[in-house]
Amino acid sequence: MSNRTYIGARAAALRGTLLDRQTIEKLAEAATLEEFVNRLKATPYSDAMSGLSPPFSARRLELSMRERLAKVHFTLMNAASKYAILRLYYDRHIAWDLKAALKAKALGRSYEETIEYIDMKAEELVGRRELIVKVLSSKDVQEASSLLAGTEFHRDVERAVASFSTKGEVRFFDVYIDHTVLSRVSKEYASNYKMYSSHRAGDVSGIGDMVANDIDSYNVLSVLRSKLWGLQEQDVRSLIITPTYRVPLPTLTRMIASDSVAEAAKLVENVYPVSTQAHPGDEQLIDAVEESATERMKETASKAFVWQGLGPAGALALIKLLEFEVSNLASIAIGIEAKIPAKRILEKLIL
Repeated sequence: MSNRTYIGARAAALRGTLLDRQTIEKLAEAATLEEFVNRLKATPYSDAMSGLSPPFSARRLELSMRERLAKVHFTLMNAASKYAILRLYYDRHIAWDLKAALKAKALGRSYEETIEYIDMKAEELVGRRELIVKVLSSKDVQEASSLLAGTEFHRDVERAVASFSTKGEVRFFDVYIDHTVLSRVSKEYASNYKMYSSHRAGDVSGIGDMVANDIDSYNVLSVLRSKLWGLQEQDVRSLIITPTYRVPLPTLTRMIASDSVAEAAKLVENVYPVSTQAHPGDEQLIDAVEESATERMKETASKAFVWQGLGPAGALALIKLLEFEVSNLASIAIGIEAKIPAKRILEKLIL
C-alpha cells in the first residue's frame, strides 16, 4: 500500500469516529458538566475523559479534548511524513498554547493564573515543550519575545508585542502568530502543489481548496480586525499572505485603503456573503464574516472525503473536521457551565 493510500485509509477510518448531529444534540441537553462527561464517555472521547475527576470545569474539559485532537493529528502526521503540510498544520496546536501564554504575559498574569489554560501535550509529542515554558517563565511579554529568538515565531511575536504596546489590543497576538503558521503552510503548498494535487474531480475540495480557504479567510479577517484596531496601513499590508486565491491582492489593497470596516467587508461580499445592514456593529460584522469563512471550510473538508478518494487531502480534512468537533464540544461545555438552554447552545455550533 502506498504512503498516499495508507494515510487516506487511516483518515477514512477515523472519520467514522466523528460524532453525528444526534449525539451532539444529546450532549448539549446535559444538565450538568458531570452528566456531559458521562455522556462523552460513551463516545470516542472516553479515554480523554477518563483521567478527569470532579469538580469539572469547561476549561479542563476543553484541554482534554484538545489533547485528543493533538494526538490524532500527531498520528496522521507521522504516518505521512512525506507530506510536510500536515506537520506545518500541526503547529496550530502549538500556536494555540503560545497565544494563551503571550496574552497572559501581556496582561500581567502570573504563572499560576496562566497554566490552567494550557495543556502542552501537543508540544510534548513533538519535543517542543520548552517553547511554552520559556514564555511562562519570563518576567514580562518583552522578555518572552526575546526568549523566542531563533524560533519560527520570533519575528511575528516581536511585531505583535510592538502593536500591543502601541494599541493595547491583546488580540494582535492571535493575528501575528496565525501569520507565522499560515505563511509556512502557504509556502509549502505553493512549492509542492503537484505532490498534493489529486487527479480526481479537478482537485475539487482537495488540499489546495483547504489551503486557499485558510489563506483567504486569514487575509480578509486580519485586514478587517487591523482596521478596527487602528493598525497603520503599511503594517496591515505586511500581514497579507501570498499567493492569494479567491480574494486577490488588489481587493485586499482596496480593503486596507477603505474608510471603514463595513466598506472593506462589502468588497468581499462575493466570497463571504454577509449583510452589513444585518450586522451594524464592526465587531459583529467581523464575527459574521468569520462564521461565513468557517462554514465554507467545513463544507470543503466534508466534501474532501467524497471527491478525493484515499490520500493526504482526507487526512487534512479529518483534522479540520475534528477541530470543528472539539470547538463544538468546548462550546457545549461552556454553555452547560453557564446554564444556557440547550437550544441556544446548539444555535451557536458549527453543524
